[in-house]
Amino acid sequence: MHPFIYPIVPAIRNLKMVEKIISTQVSSVFLLEGDIFEIKRACKKLKEHGKFVFVHVDLVEGIGKDKASVKLVKEFVGADGIITTRSNLIDFARKLDLMAIQRIFLIDSKAFQTGIEQVKKHKANFVEVLPGLIPELVRKIKEEIVQPIISGGLVTTKEQAKLLLENGAIGVSTSCEKLWDEFELI
Repeated sequence: MHPFIYPIVPAIRNLKMVEKIISTQVSSVFLLEGDIFEIKRACKKLKEHGKFVFVHVDLVEGIGKDKASVKLVKEFVGADGIITTRSNLIDFARKLDLMAIQRIFLIDSKAFQTGIEQVKKHKANFVEVLPGLIPELVRKIKEEIVQPIISGGLVTTKEQAKLLLENGAIGVSTSCEKLWDEFELI
């Protein structure tokens, strides 16, 4: 099953939100913060409720930003995938048959171009584009790459999320709780 059947992806920093998420119709969750042991417990609970779990390896406490961290996320935590800005970790995750989301930030035209080049070179399974308030750039990136796009960052309304989806994103990551159960399954 595709991990982004439901278009909204809770991006959580407070792992107490796991209890709230398990009763929603979301299909995937991004775990952005916490220590490695808390992340493992959260991942187990989410997976028991049929959710795909992606761990942001650049942000979680207790793991480095190296190949061993990716292996730890797969073997110890039991997550379905990782999120990272580090291209070398994307390559390693793919070797481990772990889904990889390459996160790119659109801060200027150079970052836009560099992000496209990195995605093409390292072939992540998915790309997360931030910030999510620029739907036109999601459309432009979609024209350049083959990977499905998730967009996020600063998205707080259903209208903003709809615009991103209409412009080619398959999912919208957000920490805004009110959006987590707002959409019909697609």
